[in-house]
Amino acid sequence: MLKVIYLAKDNIYINENDRIVKKEFSYEKGIATAVLSYENILNLTFKLSKNIEKDMLEIEAEKYVFTEGSLDYSKDYKINYYFKEFEDYINVEAFTVETEKLKKEFEEYLKIYKYIDFISVKPFVFQEYYELSKTNPKNDIFIYFTRDEAFLSCFENGEFVFVKSISKLSALAKQLDKSIDECMEILTVKGLDESAYDDENEFKNVESFFSQFFMKVNNLANYSTSYYGLSKIDRIFFYSSFEIKNLYENYTDFWNLSGIEFKKYELATDYDAFDYTAVFYNSRHYKNENENFSIFPKPESFYKTKTGVLTILILLGILFIGYDTYAKYKVIQNQQNRIFVLKKKIARKSREERLLGIAVKKLKKENLNLINSNKALEKQIGDVSDKIIYLDNIRKNPLTANILSDLINGLKKYNLKLLSFEKDGTHINLLIVSGFDNSSNVAEFMKYLYKSGYKNIYSAKIDNKKGVYISEVSYDE
Repeated sequence: MLKVIYLAKDNIYINENDRIVKKEFSYEKGIATAVLSYENILNLTFKLSKNIEKDMLEIEAEKYVFTEGSLDYSKDYKINYYFKEFEDYINVEAFTVETEKLKKEFEEYLKIYKYIDFISVKPFVFQEYYELSKTNPKNDIFIYFTRDEAFLSCFENGEFVFVKSISKLSALAKQLDKSIDECMEILTVKGLDESAYDDENEFKNVESFFSQFFMKVNNLANYSTSYYGLSKIDRIFFYSSFEIKNLYENYTDFWNLSGIEFKKYELATDYDAFDYTAVFYNSRHYKNENENFSIFPKPESFYKTKTGVLTILILLGILFIGYDTYAKYKVIQNQQNRIFVLKKKIARKSREERLLGIAVKKLKKENLNLINSNKALEKQIGDVSDKIIYLDNIRKNPLTANILSDLINGLKKYNLKLLSFEKDGTHINLLIVSGFDNSSNVAEFMKYLYKSGYKNIYSAKIDNKKGVYISEVSYDE
């Protein structure tokens, strides 16, 4: 009977024929599996030409990863690639982790389990949600928010698209000058319920954190629609290992403004929802080597290995050919092994020189592009001031329409700049500029418009231009 063991933080889950049992951490015989934290992974997203032959895809991807990821050639890495074809290019999601980090993350497990057969990556695990919940896939974002880690994972009709890091709980702990455990207690007991706070500043810090948190999510949702060609994001599922009071009451309407359903990540189980999902995911994917990050698998039976086959042949050679022939064979084999090792060393040095050459050329080109981009951006933002002055003059005119007065007041209140203003009947389109330090004010500006009585408020596109955010906001009178 097939038994798959999932090694969680303090427990193990045993899956036998889709029946799950949770136990204290102890040794069980079976297929041992685990999940790898996303924070230990270097994740790079890039494009490759569709003209590259399939056999060369991983080689070209490795060149990019070693160059752009500034990997150390003296260290060992485990690298897995996720390729997705588009009309004009192949998109690559590369997941790289140092083998030393793998050893460190799983060292406690390896004290009990000598081998771990399969290690998945947390962002991929959410794919199993659709099967477990009997929910039809759409364009979905899954947010993972725990004590030590935070990321979002995007799926298009059930297929993985990308993963990105988002603000961690440690950032809020720093704002509140509290420990992470104290921070978790504040969120569980008080959360986003303003009436539960005695300290007004404490609530404002919590509210500000989540405002910026979901603004980043909104930026990434818009990024996915432009970069990956998704029509829109339909749903956001929020998973947390602890409760956050009033989270859904405060942000359901915010996401509804953008036509996105905001839901709690939950399943029909008494176990932790993510661990429960991971048990099934690993049980159904442990044979997929393209997703396996384990460097601790059980060794193959000796007679199945190349060494085992060779040993059997050698023994037969000794029996039927004689010791003299065997000795000559060993001399030849040793020479061939030395030649093979030297060839590998030469090939590695050659590849390193080639990659370094590519890196130098790319850095020079990027430096030139950065200089040109900054000049263009400075000119673009400089032109904004004239438009602001013009609109401000309109505001001072007693005949000014309420809509323009509301717009100017809102922009000034949230320290935003107007890049363009278009009005078509009752529909208004704005391009708004904000800095890295006040990007969350765009969301506050949208709330301001909503409270002022405007309808169909929507942020369709947000671009990050070297630390400056350009947001497209539309609404109706």
